[in-house]
Amino acid sequence: MSMLVKIVVLLCMLTLASAWVADPASVEITNHLEENEIINVHCKSKDDDLGFYRLSINQSYKFSFGTNFFQNTLFFCSVQWGNAALLYFDAYKQTRDNKICTDCHWFIHKEGPCREESGIRKCYEWH
Repeated sequence: MSMLVKIVVLLCMLTLASAWVADPASVEITNHLEENEIINVHCKSKDDDLGFYRLSINQSYKFSFGTNFFQNTLFFCSVQWGNAALLYFDAYKQTRDNKICTDCHWFIHKEGPCREESGIRKCYEWH
């Protein structure tokens, strides 16, 4: 068997294995703007577009997915309210979040998205 065939077979096996052992994860996004403004949220990955959602104050949107074997699962979201510019953040970045949260709950503030990590509130900057 040629080396090329062996490599192709190995890659196919790894791809199939990753589909079976994908760890489940979820992201929840909650509107915590102080002025009771509605936010527009649009989340997607390289492969999946999850659509647009309008969230009133304290309203949440949650989605679930399987992470991948290669540790490169990424879901990013755009957020916009009123006449503000469109802002982005990484809602789930496997290399960052795999050990921190499998159920990542984000709270949207004008200053940036925040969540609790090991009992400590951590806020991130908008992209």
